[in-house]
Amino acid sequence: MMSLRKTWAVLVKETRHILRDPATLILLLLAPPALLVIMSYGLVADIRETPISVLDASRSPLSRQFLATLANSRDVVVKHIVANYAEAERLFYRSQTKALVVIPPKFAEQLTAGHPAEIQVIVDGTDPTTADHVITHVLSRSQMFGVNAAVKTIGRAQSLPSPAPPIDFRVRTWYNPDLKNGPGIVPAMIAMVMSLPAIVVMNAIVREKEHGTLEGIFATPLKRSELLIGKLIPYTLLGLVSVVLCVLVGIALFEVPFRGDFGLFLALSTLFLLALYSMGIFLATFLSNQAASSLLGLLIFMFPSFFLSGMFYPVSSFPDVVQEESGFLPTTHFVTIARGLMVKGQGVSALVYPVAMLAVLTVLMTGLSIFFFNKKLR
Repeated sequence: MMSLRKTWAVLVKETRHILRDPATLILLLLAPPALLVIMSYGLVADIRETPISVLDASRSPLSRQFLATLANSRDVVVKHIVANYAEAERLFYRSQTKALVVIPPKFAEQLTAGHPAEIQVIVDGTDPTTADHVITHVLSRSQMFGVNAAVKTIGRAQSLPSPAPPIDFRVRTWYNPDLKNGPGIVPAMIAMVMSLPAIVVMNAIVREKEHGTLEGIFATPLKRSELLIGKLIPYTLLGLVSVVLCVLVGIALFEVPFRGDFGLFLALSTLFLLALYSMGIFLATFLSNQAASSLLGLLIFMFPSFFLSGMFYPVSSFPDVVQEESGFLPTTHFVTIARGLMVKGQGVSALVYPVAMLAVLTVLMTGLSIFFFNKKLR
């Protein structure tokens, strides 16, 4: 049976080691919030004031109204009015414009007669994200302008007040009304940056192997479970402090709301860290040098967490095999938990599946670590 007194002795020893090593302490406590700030600033920025050009062959009051409709928000800015395609091509070549909107000569006549008017949009495809943003904005503004123009035309033709559009289409966005990137990205980013301390945990085990400091521990009557759990707990507690710092950074710098129960968030964060760090300890049992440990940590934790955890695209959109792989990442489940608690204010009843998966991963990885850890020097 596992002795709590022996486990506590290992816990105290490991805590003292962490506190006496400034590099380890910084990597555990301060590196995740710093990484969160750096990466989030690059990812949560909303696309604004994208420069576009216009070739207005109509030069009519209606075409000028259309241009005003395009530019009445900060999404796009009409920077250049060009006279021909050659001038627009020069702007594209010099990266001075991201799109060209071409208004045909008979734009006003077609709309006044109640016919559809064709508008050409040429975008710079070297930046697909910005190109998609411009296309979406121009399309939505054009549709809105076209509906208003059609309603006015019908109203004049019938000598009646302008009728209401046949469909009253209204959109309401819950939880994030302004569709800002911050509330979606930052909670998910917390899960990703906490993968860095997992690599620290791996290196801590491997470093003791390299330096031979495990020899004295191997000579004691400590059981494998007492040794590994005693090492796991201090890192988990310090990681929990780092998670709280990350949440404070998200709220203060990126205006991310926190609508859920903070006590529940701490409890589920602890479960997440236990799953993450126990996986790190399990991998460390098979490694003998820190270089391999750091490289494997990046390949197992950081890169898959960034791309496969559902941070940018829903996991359901991945192929079946990739979905199964992402299910073995604790980060995947904590992304759902962090977003649910912080942005939606969900309770544990809405998070049963990710919580259960984290619990399974914690028990599985801790058990495998204890089973495979060899208290013999090679």
